[in-house]
Amino acid sequence: MLPSHLQPDLTFEAAPLGTRVRIATLFSMVAPVVAVVVGYTLMLRERTPPPWPVWAGMPFLPFLIAAIWHFSRVRGYRLVGNELRVERAWRTLRFPLDHLTEVTPDRAAMRWALKLHGNSGLGVIAGRYRSKRLGSFRAYLTDPEHAVVLRWPDRCLVISPSQPTWFIEAVRKRTGSAG
Repeated sequence: MLPSHLQPDLTFEAAPLGTRVRIATLFSMVAPVVAVVVGYTLMLRERTPPPWPVWAGMPFLPFLIAAIWHFSRVRGYRLVGNELRVERAWRTLRFPLDHLTEVTPDRAAMRWALKLHGNSGLGVIAGRYRSKRLGSFRAYLTDPEHAVVLRWPDRCLVISPSQPTWFIEAVRKRTGSAG
């Protein structure tokens, strides 16, 4: 087995949007458009316009939501040397694989998880979460059905590569871990 710094970089696409993320994204995109239409309809009916920032800003709300979606999504995952990189629009998050104790598929990883901070569905599930099963963890995934849990002694990470089995094999080979 080659040392991790000599192994080739591997890129994994993020899984396609799962049902939960698709529904949340659709709702997040449609709700502002409905709000704009209803708002303008009420303004016309009442013939008393709201303060100018409200009516001037309403058309930009859908574009703001679209920008949030674009910049929050996960583009993919890369294994570079002995490091996992989560590729996002403006930044790359780095997770050293040193001391990794476990990498396993877990379709139930996000069930009953409480969001502490982050985005629960506008194009991605990302942020800090807590559950009885996993404890505190960070998540960067697009489909909970493709979830892979990575555990270290002091932290936990949940991601969703499009090919979880191949990803798990690559990480295990790279780190020399069995589970």
